[in-house]
Amino acid sequence: MKYINVAEANCKNCYKCLKVCPVKSIKYSDNHIEVLENECILCGRCIRNCPQHAKSLVNDISGLKQAIRAANASAGLPPEVISNVRQGEQGAARESRRRKVAALAPSYIASFGTENRFRIAGALQSLGFDAVEETSVGAHAVTKEYARILESDEMDNMITTCCPSVVFLVQKYFPKLTPQLAQVLSPMEAHGEFLRRKYGDDALIVFFAPCISKIEEARVSEKRYIDGVITFKQLSRWFVKEDIELEKCAEGYFGNDPSSSAIYPIFEGIVKDVRANLPEDSHVFNKYNFISVQGAKDVIELLEEISEGRIHNCFIEASTCYGSCINGPEKPDTEYHPISTGIDMMRYLRADRDIREADLSSLDLSRRILPDPVKEDIPDEETIRSILAQIGKTQPSHELNCGSCGYRTCRDKAIAVYQNKAELYMCLPYMSQISETLANVTLSVSPDYIIAVDRDLRVKECNLAAQHLLKMTKNEVVGRRIDEFLDPLDFALAVGEERNVPLHKVSYNERGITVNQTVIYIPEQGLAIAFLHDVTRQEQETESINKLKLETMEMAQNVIDKQMTVAQEIASLLGEMTAETKVTLTKLKDLIVYDGNNGNG
Repeated sequence: MKYINVAEANCKNCYKCLKVCPVKSIKYSDNHIEVLENECILCGRCIRNCPQHAKSLVNDISGLKQAIRAANASAGLPPEVISNVRQGEQGAARESRRRKVAALAPSYIASFGTENRFRIAGALQSLGFDAVEETSVGAHAVTKEYARILESDEMDNMITTCCPSVVFLVQKYFPKLTPQLAQVLSPMEAHGEFLRRKYGDDALIVFFAPCISKIEEARVSEKRYIDGVITFKQLSRWFVKEDIELEKCAEGYFGNDPSSSAIYPIFEGIVKDVRANLPEDSHVFNKYNFISVQGAKDVIELLEEISEGRIHNCFIEASTCYGSCINGPEKPDTEYHPISTGIDMMRYLRADRDIREADLSSLDLSRRILPDPVKEDIPDEETIRSILAQIGKTQPSHELNCGSCGYRTCRDKAIAVYQNKAELYMCLPYMSQISETLANVTLSVSPDYIIAVDRDLRVKECNLAAQHLLKMTKNEVVGRRIDEFLDPLDFALAVGEERNVPLHKVSYNERGITVNQTVIYIPEQGLAIAFLHDVTRQEQETESINKLKLETMEMAQNVIDKQMTVAQEIASLLGEMTAETKVTLTKLKDLIVYDGNNGNG
């Protein structure tokens, strides 16, 4: 069943969930994360540790809410009336309908505050619950059963089964150790059995806890004492939706007296409670070592040592949450203070309270826990080496086992690649090496001058071409201010105004070059990277061409001027000759005319 949703839009492929997942039940493919339900132990670490809040719990409680509303409606009593009814005041009408019972995990004190103990009972009664009870009662019954088994010498090691994630971990990944799990109901189930007897087989029993795996435990339980599980975080949201403020809520009541086993959700709490319920002269103290292990990583290491036969005669309190249940993944706030929270709860529990343990000796606390191993396809050595070789790990010495991909070793990652749970290029050192190689090649072969400066205008990087321009090595340049080498104006604009400087032409006369220059500002690193494309030769060629054009134009103008002068001189001579010709012809004409006239006379 799916309990963890991944919002693809929020996931940034940081591999954080893979890093914190103790069993690597996460598949990464095509930039998408998927939680593998059949392999997950529901510890909730991926939800809690996701920096982008891309993962969330899937637990539809609308059915439980509807059932509560339906039961209230059938009784004809509004919630505000129900919330004011006190124990022992129930009428015949209430006895004839389905009772609604809220079972609170004892860690509610840490999640909602000691000052709100009775207010939360009142708030739950305002939501429509007829009764509110502490599951520490069920925890005490479990403690008694643990003590009985220890005194009977039935088991070598006995691992507590209060934490469902530990049970799932053993069933799926250490199936041979299943017999070393205490075959005892969890406090939730034990309390559920007690509540069934108290309120009737048809009672609607809802368990509240800061735990995700409790949802699955209740769902797969053979005895099905619990109808549903609501996390403390979901309860807080429910309060908000119903405009219920704990600080202003009237105090309610609990249907049971407090139990000394309310210490269960604190680290070492189970061990302390079991030891306190053994006779002082019990042989158990000589035979068994009492140890507490918190956090999935340490629990796995413990199970590995047990598998190797290194640990015997131990009573083992195990929890996958650091700080135990008071630091469950679905507590209302996101703060992580397991030590101080544990101290506060211990002080509260040590206070003078009227402890009257209920008699639950008649309960059947037996439980059958069977192996449920994950089926994994493990490649042979040749295949593993082939996969590693594709990312440059051709020798064992190349396997850095840095864990940046989320897997403990390079071999584990190669196996995940084979199982289609991971992608080949999730290796950060390899990709960094590739990127660095590409960057170095690009920088070294680029003919452009590339210089990067920080906010103080100090050079952080320069390529080979820039080093040749400045006639200095990289070590001589890096760390010095850019104004020692080039005009800093564009660099200062980019850094000061946090913007790019568009492409434009700049002449560095002292360097004898002209460049097309652009400066790119990188806000994340506070760097200004300048790209200078040398156009000196083109500028010189352009200048030569322009000079040639000018000279040609001047020569053409001289020719034109000379041609005009010649033309004018020719025109002047032609004018004079024309005038002389005209005069001569006129005179000749007149002579002819005169001679003609004289002959006729």
